[in-house]
Amino acid sequence: MLEAVTKGAADIEYRDVQKPEIADNELLLEVMRIGICGSDITILHGQHKYMTFPVVQGHEASARVAQVGKNVQGFAVGDRVTVEPLVFCGKCRPCRDGNYNVCESLKVLGVHQDGMGAQFFAVEAAKVLKLAPETSYDRGALVEPTAVATASIRRAGDLNGKNVVVLGAGPIGNLVAQVARHSGAASVMITDIQESRLKRARECGIDHTVNMRDGTLLDAVLETFGPDKADVILDCAGVKSTIEQAIEAARAGTRIVMVANVKDPITLMIPALQRREIDFIGVFVYRREDFQRAVDLIDSGKITSEQLITNHFALDRFHDALEYIDNNQSEVMKVLLDVNEE
Repeated sequence: MLEAVTKGAADIEYRDVQKPEIADNELLLEVMRIGICGSDITILHGQHKYMTFPVVQGHEASARVAQVGKNVQGFAVGDRVTVEPLVFCGKCRPCRDGNYNVCESLKVLGVHQDGMGAQFFAVEAAKVLKLAPETSYDRGALVEPTAVATASIRRAGDLNGKNVVVLGAGPIGNLVAQVARHSGAASVMITDIQESRLKRARECGIDHTVNMRDGTLLDAVLETFGPDKADVILDCAGVKSTIEQAIEAARAGTRIVMVANVKDPITLMIPALQRREIDFIGVFVYRREDFQRAVDLIDSGKITSEQLITNHFALDRFHDALEYIDNNQSEVMKVLLDVNEE
């Protein structure tokens, strides 16, 4: 079978290897689609701080069950599935509290240990979730980033009747805004500096889209929501300017949720947070409940996906996919690797 191994920055080797054998508690998956995300790009540019080469990438995937371990129940050959790619110890205090997504030794398949960048992949059945038979493999590959969105909305709290702002209209920001719409938000505003991304957000049903080249976030919030401003601001951009503007635009009691991976230290205006009792919280990654909700939203068709998938490449063109993403950053949303034919 074909396997793509990232040996170093921009160094991908395509190998012909043996199909893996499975343990009694595992499934053998025929991988169909793999999504390329921001962390994959960081790895391919040699800029990821928390991984080592070589690694088989691939943590956003849809697949078909090819073989079922003898102790596995609830799955059959041919099932359409996706994989929750977290590897956790189960023993540390966060794990014991049910917060394994912030396990003290957390690893992610495709980042810290080999992932699904191969034609077949053996994995514990406990990490696998079924997709509806009618859910396409393209849509199934969006479950993992949608789970980032559902986790972010869980951290944001009850959105019923709330005014919500999402900063950044890339794939995660778009999905966060869509999930907010399906979580009872009264109104959702999304911002970006790329008009093409805002256009896609409008096509996905987002209420208000604002190009931040045209003014400040505070002005946009006041124009959209009036003096009550926003109840929740979710930062899916994660740069100094968006964090500063989020704090400036918040009213007393607004909750700010950091969704984006902030790469550099940023000074926070603590007095502004304290005096207005602004909740400033982080979200790292999903739990099982978030993954299941993402599956449900994808299966039900509530998540608009066509506008998010901008191109496909075969697995053995991973290099070309990277070059395409680097050269089309303002237009690219989600690029998929087609691993096996349907």
